[in-house]
Amino acid sequence: MLEELIEETSNFGSSNNIDFEKLIKLGDWKELFLGLFDVSRELLFILDGNGLIISINQFGASALDYSAQDLIDKHFIDIIEPMHTQLVNTSINLALKIGSSFFEASLVNKYEKINRYQISIRTIKKDENIIGLIGVGKDVSVQRKIENEIADLKPKLVEAERLIALERARSSHHKMMLEELNKMKSEFVSNISHELRTPLASIVGFSETIASDPNMPVEMRNEFNLIILNEGKRLAKLINDVLDLSRMETGRIAINKSKVNIVKLINRMIDNNKKLIDSKNLIITLEAPYDEIIIEVDEERLLQALDSLMENSVKFTNDGGRIKVILNNLYREVEIVVADTGIGIPVKDLPYLFQKFYRVNRPDYDISGAGMGLVFVKQIVDLHKGLINIQSEPNKGTSVLIKLLKNNRD
Repeated sequence: MLEELIEETSNFGSSNNIDFEKLIKLGDWKELFLGLFDVSRELLFILDGNGLIISINQFGASALDYSAQDLIDKHFIDIIEPMHTQLVNTSINLALKIGSSFFEASLVNKYEKINRYQISIRTIKKDENIIGLIGVGKDVSVQRKIENEIADLKPKLVEAERLIALERARSSHHKMMLEELNKMKSEFVSNISHELRTPLASIVGFSETIASDPNMPVEMRNEFNLIILNEGKRLAKLINDVLDLSRMETGRIAINKSKVNIVKLINRMIDNNKKLIDSKNLIITLEAPYDEIIIEVDEERLLQALDSLMENSVKFTNDGGRIKVILNNLYREVEIVVADTGIGIPVKDLPYLFQKFYRVNRPDYDISGAGMGLVFVKQIVDLHKGLINIQSEPNKGTSVLIKLLKNNRD
């Protein structure tokens, strides 16, 4: 039977441009054909009409941990993994129908290890009758394992690339923020240095004038002393503001709450800034529905914040402008609004007003300041667990709204 199959494969080979006449000249062509089995590095096999293995090369059998003799007369389906049995049967039927078939299936070796093969089969005919099948199988187990590992790694790679992209974006943003913060720190140091130098220059200058002129009239000496005193207070306030801001950020300031009449506190704020308001001929009005509204706050700290707001309004409102203070008594909160008709704040600067060291760039206005006022106010409001909001339009004015709980004991 094997000899018939081998003889018939001469026709199979000739159809693939193998010149068997030349092979015969080299010797017994059947021996050459069988020798091909032994030298091939692939799985080569021949099945009879019933699907039994009647010949298999030694290399292919060894790859499955069998000897060639072990597999002779074994049904081909017996070495196919059960889950691929239907696929192999279908492929064999297709080959029987059209003459050839190509498929991929898992073969089970002697020790039940799975090997993946790409298999090509073709029918062998004699007198137009199919008498068997010849097949070639290539072990692609390693290739498929690598492909599966790559497939498993692809989602992880995509995720890793996404995380790397996010981290790069975050790092880039962090770098930009650091650069911006360093820039603002430099500007802050420059501004604060200017603010410190101005009162110091006045103090030193007027002190030297007094010291150099022992015959200075008493009235002039008193006037100079008053300037020195005011500039000294201004300098002390600026230093205290910087220290307070630093202590607040590090949590070293405690809030000492007590029951306070917020209406009286607002009036104190206006009185504290009366000279400054009058110096610019500003019109200030207060709208408060009651003479007494009691809330629990740190009176001195809140007054510091309100004074800072009022100073800002006065500073950025042109002579003859208006400032309105509104106090609303809500159910659980009080609402304080300080509105002015000043130069306003550009829209692009609004999101950064409470950012440390940030100072609105005003090239058309020569207005001094260290850029700490609103940061300081925000810190105090936050310590009271309140809310602060700013609305502003250039050349139309600014409104600052503060909401505080009436009873906010921790």
